[in-house]
Amino acid sequence: MEHWGFNTMSKKVTMLTLAAAFTVGVAACGGGGGSSSSSTSSGSVSGLAVEGPVGSASIIVYNADGTTCSAAGTTTSSADATFSLNIGTCTPPLAIELSGGTDSVHSTMGVTVPQANMRSIVGSTSQSVANISPFSTLIYYALVKDSANLAAAGVTTSNVASSITTSASTVLTNFGFGVDSNTDGTSNSSFNPITATLGSTNYATFIQAAEALSETVRRVAKQAGSVSSSNIGSIFALLGKDLSDSTLDGNAGTTALSSGITGFDMASVRAYAQSYALFVLNEVFSSAGLNVTDKNGSATSALSAIKSAVLGVNKNAVNSFDSVKASTIATAQWDKAKTAALALYNVTSLSQLGISSDLTTSTAVGSRPLTFDSSRVAALSADVSAANNAFVNAATFNVTLSTVTLTDYPSNTATTLTPSTPSISSGVLTVSLPSTSTVSASNLNLLASVDAASTTATPPVINFNLKSVPAGSGTAGVTMSLLDGTDSTRSSGERAISASFNVPWSSNGTTLTLSKPTGASVTYYNMTATSASTATLSNTAVGSLMITSSGSSQVSGTGGLKFQIAELFNTATKHGGSALATALKGTSSAGSYVYSIDFSGIALSGTPANSSTASTFSRVQGSFTAK
Repeated sequence: MEHWGFNTMSKKVTMLTLAAAFTVGVAACGGGGGSSSSSTSSGSVSGLAVEGPVGSASIIVYNADGTTCSAAGTTTSSADATFSLNIGTCTPPLAIELSGGTDSVHSTMGVTVPQANMRSIVGSTSQSVANISPFSTLIYYALVKDSANLAAAGVTTSNVASSITTSASTVLTNFGFGVDSNTDGTSNSSFNPITATLGSTNYATFIQAAEALSETVRRVAKQAGSVSSSNIGSIFALLGKDLSDSTLDGNAGTTALSSGITGFDMASVRAYAQSYALFVLNEVFSSAGLNVTDKNGSATSALSAIKSAVLGVNKNAVNSFDSVKASTIATAQWDKAKTAALALYNVTSLSQLGISSDLTTSTAVGSRPLTFDSSRVAALSADVSAANNAFVNAATFNVTLSTVTLTDYPSNTATTLTPSTPSISSGVLTVSLPSTSTVSASNLNLLASVDAASTTATPPVINFNLKSVPAGSGTAGVTMSLLDGTDSTRSSGERAISASFNVPWSSNGTTLTLSKPTGASVTYYNMTATSASTATLSNTAVGSLMITSSGSSQVSGTGGLKFQIAELFNTATKHGGSALATALKGTSSAGSYVYSIDFSGIALSGTPANSSTASTFSRVQGSFTAK
């Protein structure tokens, strides 16, 4: 069993013990060619404008608040889809928007394909590359979330780089289509589609993957009733905003999204986007290549046109896909898309969808012929709800809500306390103890009076069982907050503490591994404070948060893990937190408390009681009383 939690000192005990009282426990069961550019520039950026390569397109610069930055003026992409833009005195972060132009893939094919404007981001004056593509468009909307622009979404120069990196990872995991693969059979796991400097071995894969993402959106638009610029633009914005919380769950954070497309709700956008991604991936990683849907909904092979377009951008680029292999990111996308598609059409095997084989990292495109019988899918009925439910369960850390319990330790004896029925609403999981079930105040007092490493007292733990974990890796941001009183607003005379840190994680789909967290940033109020104080806890100190029975700093999901945050605040010199502990120390441990734990960089879900549908959440909150 894994435990996440706080340790403490006294209220009315220290706020630390309180945090310990709400340690979160987790027990898992079952369950090449491009590089990022950070070179300096003198206020100019360059890049490639790609769906297929787009020439003669207008590019405009917007300030973070959404207003046009006149100091930058406008520019036009060249015939080879390259552009150079002087941002002048414009202050990043900036949005750049591409409109119009000619897509060389579509023009070579001789078909009319509606397009929507695409966006990208310039995060700093030192950023020299800002490619504009369907990928950068999703990343932009993921950063904007449910806001009107970058500034309103809280994107600043201090956080834009990390935000772009996180969103790029999320976008590629869900809709990468092999953009991180190279024509020589290698791949680049850290590929960033906005800042990547393209080389001879990844022009082709970048262009085809960008076209594949747009093709997926076009097929969803067709399902919605019309392959129109309006539908395409709306679906891009919806998918990007939905990915702002790391998974396609119909929400941008805690805000439910509405599609705005008549007769085609957000649930349908999600279900068909993920399911159609399977069929598009099947084409991309086959010797036959991608098909492109035109304005009338007809599909035509685009492979020859894509190869021609690649040489139009760079005559020295490799335009053969025969040696391309799927990366682990692409196979992860395949697995999630397959889960959604099988559920959407209520079948159990790929063959029932007309697909003969899974996508693997070992098979080159030239050795994988396209096998797909569209008539089989056409004869099947669709269940949108089932597809979304299956996808959420497969793509998130899925918590079994019925087994959530609190283990308290009065007199150092384990005692199980059952919370009120957990509920999920607007991305928030609420887990509170009923008034008839209280935490032991004497145990909290004991915790406050001894070293957190002592075996004479044990902090209470909230236990979560993970029903399933997704394959992959990343970094989870965690913010744990604790407050005196019965509501989440601090009033005069109440103490509050909030500690934020990052935890690297990895999973093979069965076992979850969490590594030592980073240093913690802390804000706190003592009883008499009128403004917040801050503290910083070192990586060495934060390492004490996560321990197992063997003392290991890295454990699997089937082992024991505890977050002992309170230990960081005890008066031990090794933690350097004596001033913080003194400020938060109170006179009594009895009283009411509100806690919250916010997560970013990972997606969590659970199925509430009396529901068959999984809901995602990025916050756990609740209240408890100590007596």
